[in-house]
Amino acid sequence: MKSLKVIYFIALSICTIELFQFLFGANGIFYVVKDAMFMPVKDPSVFSISAHYNADNNYIKILKMLNRVNTIGYFLSLIGTCSSPLFYKLDRKTKYIIGISFFVASLIFSLVTGPIWRHFIQYNYF
Repeated sequence: MKSLKVIYFIALSICTIELFQFLFGANGIFYVVKDAMFMPVKDPSVFSISAHYNADNNYIKILKMLNRVNTIGYFLSLIGTCSSPLFYKLDRKTKYIIGISFFVASLIFSLVTGPIWRHFIQYNYF
């Protein structure tokens, strides 16, 4: 039980740091929204040559959708880990197992599925 508690608190601290980085980091959600809100508008007829979007290619649409699903799953697993201390009505062992499970899910989303989708997208784009 003591080792489970130590693993839980390590997982909770790592996920809390990752969540704050995901929300408030240099490329975080709030940073992107702030840049989009306060960036001056450019000429609408100018577009980037490096944009690799093909609206007719269904394979690219599927890969973009899978990338979004991966990002949403990663975000929800971080939220799940950080909200596991709020399960105060559960016994400690169940709460620790739920928190560690969400942490493992976030590791899978960030270290396994994320690089796989990025590899597929880079292989098909470039």
